[in-house]
Amino acid sequence: MSEKKLKHIELFAGCGGMSLGLEAAGYKLYLANELSPMAGETFAYNLLNETLEGNKAPLKTLWIKSQFPKDSIDKRLRENPFEAPEGNYSDIDDCTILNDKLLIGDINELLKILEKKPVLVKSIKNSEIDLISGGPPCQSFSLAGKREKNNHKNILPESFARLAGMIQPKTVLLENVKGITSPFTENKIKYHAWLEVSKAFVLEGFVPVCMMLNSKYFGVPQNRPRFILLAYRKDIFKKLLKNNFNNDILNLSNNFFEKVLKNKNSLETITVKDFKYYDIENNASLFDGVILPKLTHTERTFISSGEAIGDIRTTRFSYIVNKTKGKYANSLNDIFKIDFQKGIEVKNHDPRNHSFLIRSRFRFYQVVEQFRNGLKKGAIDMFTGKNISDDLRVELLDEFSHHKLLFFDENTNREIDIIPQSIKEVEQLLKLIPTKKHSQRALAEFEPAPSQLTIPDDLCHYHSDHPRTLTVREMARFQSFPDWFEFKSKVTTGGQMRKFEVPQYTQVGNAVPPLLAKSLGELIKTQLNSIN
Repeated sequence: MSEKKLKHIELFAGCGGMSLGLEAAGYKLYLANELSPMAGETFAYNLLNETLEGNKAPLKTLWIKSQFPKDSIDKRLRENPFEAPEGNYSDIDDCTILNDKLLIGDINELLKILEKKPVLVKSIKNSEIDLISGGPPCQSFSLAGKREKNNHKNILPESFARLAGMIQPKTVLLENVKGITSPFTENKIKYHAWLEVSKAFVLEGFVPVCMMLNSKYFGVPQNRPRFILLAYRKDIFKKLLKNNFNNDILNLSNNFFEKVLKNKNSLETITVKDFKYYDIENNASLFDGVILPKLTHTERTFISSGEAIGDIRTTRFSYIVNKTKGKYANSLNDIFKIDFQKGIEVKNHDPRNHSFLIRSRFRFYQVVEQFRNGLKKGAIDMFTGKNISDDLRVELLDEFSHHKLLFFDENTNREIDIIPQSIKEVEQLLKLIPTKKHSQRALAEFEPAPSQLTIPDDLCHYHSDHPRTLTVREMARFQSFPDWFEFKSKVTTGGQMRKFEVPQYTQVGNAVPPLLAKSLGELIKTQLNSIN
């Protein structure tokens, strides 16, 4: 007899990283919501097995509001989601079955519909949802609230909490960037967004437990710090507390819950002195799989960049799912299994075209990445025009003399790989390949990737034969997506379109790593099973 799957609702679903991980942990998707139709196209294709294209209305993907009818899918996929609420079309009515659906559109428009259609809310609540998860932008959220009224992002955490309060799932999982822990000032008062978000969930009847994780501890080949809030419906929390009597983490959460309710008319009096989050870097022993998730990897076993993408280094080759030589990649395909035909080609692995200037610059970054720290900084200082000492110049030349840089030979009109003979030769090259982007760097082959994976131009490959940016597939590997997972819509975007379009690179960079989601899902599942 197969184990009963837990039901979950996914808000701010993106391309599906969280849902993919939760599915592997034993959850079944009840309902998902995503603002961007571009990210939704990827979600529908991989999680719902539904292709969005042409003029055929999909069965599982519904638009909350749109300016276009349901048989104009191509237009809906390119619609600005911030203008969609002005439309007169909606795919949701009193008779809509929400189970196994993806709803495209603004969560606040969804809330309006649910408030007007209690029959839909009743059907969801009757399904007894185990988990609602998602990652709303939270960095400047405050319940004190009159900041930038026109900033849509500032109300999203409260919208998440309101929907959770409406549905009353057993648990809530919120994921966010590390920046949520940095204080911000409003009306000369200092606030912490993570604390404000915690208060919001308390007011909806949930007891929070907060932590700062890093994806590299859970098998993801990326140094990716992430804030996580787990919150338990009050009755569920009481049972968890009973099973873990006198647990310091749960006791602190319980005290915070009671204090917020007692002071709900003066929430500003509750500060970071009244609550805390647990940082995996400082409190690793607490991450034992009881209240906080258990580490699956330590520093000695972190997955490196080379292990993550070394088997698909050459982009001119075609690769077949489960037929590459990468142990890491094949383990992902095994963890996140689907039924598919053999011989499926690995998609989203097309390289971008670079000029000589960009390739030469990337080669410089690749070389400098191999320098010891002091000289690495000196080389970057030289590149950015800062003055460096003569002694440092001598040391840098010694380092550069072991590596080939990419020059352009005007006599033969071609690129050449040569070892520089003088530091002046290096400086002359650097004048030809200037950059205003000081965040650019090369991957380190034997370390996890850095966390900047949203903008494709920020990172280049570690191998000197490949002075190029990463492909979408390589970035997906760093996020722990399996090779069969195919990203849809445009590859990149630019200009004014950046304000609302979510192309493939952004879909990957914004995603919750499926391996991290799986670990969190398994923790919640274990906790719920322990109290049943």
